[in-house]
Amino acid sequence: MGLYDKLTGKATIGADISKIKEFLLEDEIVIASYQFIRDSVIFTNLGIYIVDVQGISGKKVEVKFFPKKNIKSVSFETAGNFDLDVDIKIGVEGNIVLGENGMYFSAPISFKVPKAQSKEGKKIINQVKKYYLCV
Repeated sequence: MGLYDKLTGKATIGADISKIKEFLLEDEIVIASYQFIRDSVIFTNLGIYIVDVQGISGKKVEVKFFPKKNIKSVSFETAGNFDLDVDIKIGVEGNIVLGENGMYFSAPISFKVPKAQSKEGKKIINQVKKYYLCV
């Protein structure tokens, strides 16, 4: 991935899974992975990992795992005329965040895919359906 691709948020298929290796179970298999600048989405036969690299140095890393049973929906929002990205949201139970109104709510896993890579975004939708929703 070149510098321009990193700056524009272009996804790389086949993310570095080293940050989740210690969390993988013996029978857990990586199905697909995507890298977006510093963050990753990794699909396994047991669920979805989100790797959120934080801070300037990137030394602070949050790894979230959502088991198959907690994955409830998936959506794809196309880019408008002036948008640069398509939006993908994966509805999950248990992703509790504090809203702007001070109330906690279950937020979807949400990430953007560059408009030029919307085909890859649609593959993500199909993988979520195939491995987690339609089983």
